Amino acid sequence: MENGIKRQLSDSDLAKLVQRAFGGARILNSALELKDGWFNSAYVLTMEDGMKTVLKVAPHNAGGTLRYERNMMEAEVDVLRHLKNTGVIPVPEVYYYNNSAVEPEYFIMGYLEGQPYNKVKDQLTDLEREQIEVELGRYNRLINDITGKIFGYYAIQDKHGTCWWEVFRDMMSDLLADARDAKLALPAADEEIMGLLDKHRAALKEVTTPRLVHWDLWDGNLFVENGHITGIIDCERAIWGDPLMEYYFRDLAGRPPAFMEGYGLHNLNESELERVKLYDLYLALIMYIECYYRKYTDRNHIQWASENLTQCWQRMS
Repeated sequence: MENGIKRQLSDSDLAKLVQRAFGGARILNSALELKDGWFNSAYVLTMEDGMKTVLKVAPHNAGGTLRYERNMMEAEVDVLRHLKNTGVIPVPEVYYYNNSAVEPEYFIMGYLEGQPYNKVKDQLTDLEREQIEVELGRYNRLINDITGKIFGYYAIQDKHGTCWWEVFRDMMSDLLADARDAKLALPAADEEIMGLLDKHRAALKEVTTPRLVHWDLWDGNLFVENGHITGIIDCERAIWGDPLMEYYFRDLAGRPPAFMEGYGLHNLNESELERVKLYDLYLALIMYIECYYRKYTDRNHIQWASENLTQCWQRMS
């Protein structure tokens, strides 16, 4: 999506980044920009020897990012390598990562065969969709089975803590501060929103084991081909937290039975449903607030984000 923070790179720029990554071993032949991303710039790079890779370049940081959007590319590279090392979760291999102060932060990873699930989902049979979503549930469970020692965004170590309720409360507080900085009107006062977390403190405190949460595993970050998953991407927003934060547990996704079957979770208890609603609200706030930080130009999306937040708050009230 077009916005005010994504970088635009020329063919010459791209060739320089390839040279830095591979030296003389690879020479860029052609590049195709992938325009669907909402944050980083991305390009499919084809080398003269036919090798295909994907380049991701971090955005400009000129007031267009939220408080939680720090060190995200470094986190993504680290998480991708971690998941790749499991040998069972289909993520691309990271070939090169650069975070020098001289050039934009970027990394080059393997090219995934297939298409994003959101682009082909409507063309698939019910059986194919069910098969893919069962697989997704299984892979998502494997990700969530990875445990850590602390809670918080993978990328922001100075915000980590040992109590999930306290860490999530801090995450929400930072998000409301972002809204205040942008002078955005929200459906309720900050005190009322924070009061919800206090009201559901017991439910949040039931989460005692930090688990790796992808948190952005929506259909656009899932590659499929021939009725199967070929790859999972974009884990830059990973969190050590509650697996119920995952996208397919959101109201937006509808918690499809096939996903739930693959995940191995069929019924949510009262405390889990309380947390699901809080995480729905947190995501709805982000999707609305980020429109103004990133200077989105799609008025339909901005209107949808506003209406989605209002509806989400009404479900909480």
